Amino acid sequence: MLTAAHPPDLTARRHAHRLLAVGAVAFVYTVVMAGGTLTIPLYVLWASRYGFGPLTTVVVFIAYVVGVVGTLLVAGSLSDAIGRRPVLALSLALTALSALGFALADGLTVLLISRVLSGVATGLVTATATSAITELVRVHRTAAMLGTAANVGGLSLGVVAAGVLAQCVPAPTHTVFWCYLATCAVAGVSWLGIPETADKSADKGGDRTTRRRPRFRRPVLPDGASRVRSFVAAGVLVAASSGVNGFFSSLAPAFLRDDLGVSNFAVIGVGVGALFLSALLAQIAMPAALLRSDIGTALLAVGMIVVEAALWTRSAPLFIVGTVFAGAAVGTLFRHGLAVTAALCDPGNRAELTATYFLFLYSGLVVPVLLLGFADQAVGTRDSSALLAALVMSTALVGLVLGRHTEPTSDA
Repeated sequence: MLTAAHPPDLTARRHAHRLLAVGAVAFVYTVVMAGGTLTIPLYVLWASRYGFGPLTTVVVFIAYVVGVVGTLLVAGSLSDAIGRRPVLALSLALTALSALGFALADGLTVLLISRVLSGVATGLVTATATSAITELVRVHRTAAMLGTAANVGGLSLGVVAAGVLAQCVPAPTHTVFWCYLATCAVAGVSWLGIPETADKSADKGGDRTTRRRPRFRRPVLPDGASRVRSFVAAGVLVAASSGVNGFFSSLAPAFLRDDLGVSNFAVIGVGVGALFLSALLAQIAMPAALLRSDIGTALLAVGMIVVEAALWTRSAPLFIVGTVFAGAAVGTLFRHGLAVTAALCDPGNRAELTATYFLFLYSGLVVPVLLLGFADQAVGTRDSSALLAALVMSTALVGLVLGRHTEPTSDA
């Protein structure tokens, strides 16, 4: 005879389903983010094949940023309106289409289009997956750590895997992306286990048509002057750290090869990936009490100084040391800002405010990296990198001053 399940059994099953759902969201998030860094070790090969220099490399990288920022501006709240699952599926489909474009690329135009598609996929997944994890976990600090691990972990896995494959397989600019497409297929299967987590309570007793319509609008800010200042401060700090990300994601491989004499693609992948790996490890291993804006800014200063010393002395080991410090700073400031954002948002605008936070992050890539590309052609590697370091630190100090005595630490 069938009997009703005991409440403890039911609770255990629900907990197991929730854990599987969190894992599925995190896996899809990781895979899409990895697609954004697969290209990093391959820029030098494309540059040699198609005959473009540092500035064109920067333009190809910025095509990705354009896709991300444009998506955050016009569709940052899309998953608040139509749900998390369809937006996650769309982001995964676009990143697979981008990989197919790279695998079949025969010129600069296809590279640019594929990078834009990859950026659109990233713009869709960042706010959506972060919001879904928060809704499944329901503890801001834990959700922030998981979201950061998937985001930064995907970035590190992408560049390291691409570097290793580029060193080991024939036709790396094609083979890397065929392998990635197989990973996207696995992520597509895991997507089937993701439940819908978006809050539908606003549909009850309200205008359902308005609620279900995608809300394409300008970036939003939290209510209250102090809360706005806290949020903007976190955004400025993560924008400063994005300048470091931009350098490592665009011209660092060429700097390692041409200025530091590193020719092994696996070493280049690991060298650049060290930034993302140290960012991830800092967030996992560092006590929550140390994930503060002042500590992140101090780590950023040390990292930039050591990286500059490495470029001026042409020391690859010193470059790796500086990379580790810079990565720890990036991770600290990113997770700090994500926790601040989670503490300030309401269930009805979680994806929208999170999208605004990521808009700060990706907007911080454009100006420093463009400046670096122009300066590299005009004055050379060392002087241009020193200019980038000065810009990054100035921006970080502005954010640090702006956020004094305003951060919602009790909630974050």
